[in-house]
Amino acid sequence: MAGDRKWYARGWSFRPDEHAPHGWGRLGAFVDGVYAIAATLLVIELRPPEDAPPGELGSELLHLGPEYWAYAIGFLSMIAGWLQTRRLDAWMRGVDHYATLLVIFSLGIYALTPFSTVVLAHALGSNDDLGTAVRLISGLLFAALVVFAGLVLYARSYGLLREDVGDDARTLYLRASMILPVVPVIAFLLSYDFPWVGLGLLVALNVLGLLPLEAHRPPDGADRGPRSTIRRRPSAAR
Repeated sequence: MAGDRKWYARGWSFRPDEHAPHGWGRLGAFVDGVYAIAATLLVIELRPPEDAPPGELGSELLHLGPEYWAYAIGFLSMIAGWLQTRRLDAWMRGVDHYATLLVIFSLGIYALTPFSTVVLAHALGSNDDLGTAVRLISGLLFAALVVFAGLVLYARSYGLLREDVGDDARTLYLRASMILPVVPVIAFLLSYDFPWVGLGLLVALNVLGLLPLEAHRPPDGADRGPRSTIRRRPSAAR
């Protein structure tokens, strides 16, 4: 019983069912802030060519093609990661201590996207280096997806998901969260002999994360229905 425990032990509660869920407010603000900073770091890595001869600026900008592609892939990855967090924000009735930790751990992995993007930009010109970059991105994405899958399962197991979420969307999302971590593993293995194929798989996985899954009713007081298309007739001139 709690009364039989020492004073220094009574303040700790490790059982999830003893943690009341709370709103996403500050956690969502922290997540948005980290993603905003990471996206800014991606842009900072795009620097104009230095010491370009007069009249050769356009040609020098074209030589930055690998940086452009790496930026696009990195930004796509961050969009997909942020959208999953936003989706859970809409699907969950709240977060508790352990759900908060899982969100932060996943966020910490996605915060490494600027680093992996720089590595990819330097590796696009070499097939061998590209394999190394794909393995790095695959490892980070695998870790993020495993943590996120744990978050989804935890939210379902301890009743943090809203009851009005569509059953089909929930089932699809839960099963996908279990299967999708296999894709980075396949990309990791392909990176040794077919790094471009592995990179293509990672890009396709991030594109898949952009698909909508919004089969749930809006919260009370939120009007997300279509706006009326009936236009008011202009009043007759008097």
